[in-house]
Amino acid sequence: MKHIRFFLFIVISIFSGYSQNGLFNIMDYGAINDGVTLCSASIQKTIDECAKKGGGKVIVPPGKYLTGPLFLKSNITFEVYSGAELIFSDDIENCPIIDGKWEGLERKVYASLFTGHDLDNVSIIGRGKINGQGEKWWKAYYRTKALRKKMGLNEREPNNPKGSPLKVPRPRLVNLYNCTNVLISELTFIDSPAWTIHPVYCENVIIEKLSIIQPYESPNTDGINPESCSNVKIIGCYVDVGDDCIAIKSGYNEDGRRVGIPSENIVISNCTFANGRSAIGIGSEMSGGVKNVTISNCVFNGTLRGLRIKTNRDRGGTVENYNASNIVMSNIKTPISIDMYYGTKDETVFPVTEKTPHFKDIYISNIYANDCVNSLEITGLPEAPVDNFSIINSSFKSTNGFNVDFVKNLSINNVTVDCNNGIPLSISNAETVSINDFRLGNIVKEQPMVRFNKVKDAFITNCKVSKDTHVFLNAINSEGIEMQNNWLGSSKIIKEQADD
Repeated sequence: MKHIRFFLFIVISIFSGYSQNGLFNIMDYGAINDGVTLCSASIQKTIDECAKKGGGKVIVPPGKYLTGPLFLKSNITFEVYSGAELIFSDDIENCPIIDGKWEGLERKVYASLFTGHDLDNVSIIGRGKINGQGEKWWKAYYRTKALRKKMGLNEREPNNPKGSPLKVPRPRLVNLYNCTNVLISELTFIDSPAWTIHPVYCENVIIEKLSIIQPYESPNTDGINPESCSNVKIIGCYVDVGDDCIAIKSGYNEDGRRVGIPSENIVISNCTFANGRSAIGIGSEMSGGVKNVTISNCVFNGTLRGLRIKTNRDRGGTVENYNASNIVMSNIKTPISIDMYYGTKDETVFPVTEKTPHFKDIYISNIYANDCVNSLEITGLPEAPVDNFSIINSSFKSTNGFNVDFVKNLSINNVTVDCNNGIPLSISNAETVSINDFRLGNIVKEQPMVRFNKVKDAFITNCKVSKDTHVFLNAINSEGIEMQNNWLGSSKIIKEQADD
């Protein structure tokens, strides 16, 4: 019995010591949980004291705490308890201005609620709420945007003119730079002034079990935007925002190419996305490159676009090794959108330079999309077609079918398109095309099932048409077409040469 009591004494002593030396309660340092008193100094003091002791856990107990920007330190876990809410101050005039990054450019920005530079081992966790109080920031953004437009500042590079409500770009709720071993878990984020979670130049990042909710009309309130980051996992999150739910980035134009840090080794799985402009986007700021992205087991419901990769001729950079599978989409305008003309379109062939972007090795499988407008849209550049795109085992119910332009090494296998209007599969300016087991769910008698325009070297196999399909293939200005084992019934194959 004496040995048991001694053992219990040791255990209690150990845990008592941890609670005294490892936990730092913000209320012990003067924070007041009335939601009115500004607690920035008290919370920052808690963080600093925790760091001085070699690290530990800063805890936010239940209650509401008004705070300005907080600057995190290494080896700290910041935990917001269930029933606790951090409210970000919307005092724009007194928000610190720091070195940062916004829309792909290194520049001055307002400090975010959680800001960190050059940190190791930082965690922001808990089941509490982070309230960005974004409305005042959004209104200031619109007034600033109008002033910029009035002064002819249409590009993003120039700073805001004097007299603007915003001196620099808006804060985020979490903005970390050059940090390693980052964990952001379980919290609920609402009403961010701009992007919600924005790690930049970070490595080994886990973002899990978050709820991120912004009004659909709020400007630039993306959910999670890893920029020039490596080894990122985004798991089990719910995101419903005013812009892209997730946007993977790596810098803008010359500045992005100068830095030259790609986003790479990114996993996104078991997430639900609603109402954003895109569920999962890449770009358009991708000048440092994006590679090795894996997306799986997600639900998209009501986003404007589903999977989106976008760029333009000035960006440079390469998107490669992209794999998306097992995704259910509904009520989406365009489930899959790959656009290399983001902004303006000019089909003139330009010289290939460092400004020329490249998309290659994109694999998509097991997509089930219902109640959509455009099934799939791919638009490459004449001088840099999308290279090696594959879609398999997928089904689309939509108004319009597939529209593909400027690609090479295109593979479509075991795909059904049930569209109410137009041509189910239209391919232009393509080279080396493989179509196997492509099916039409709905009959459009007046249109061909497949339309080629300027397609070179295509192999079509195992396709089946309905008995009411009048034309299976209409091939215009195309050559090297081979067909095997297709069930075409009485449908026609029309080949023709037409003037450009």
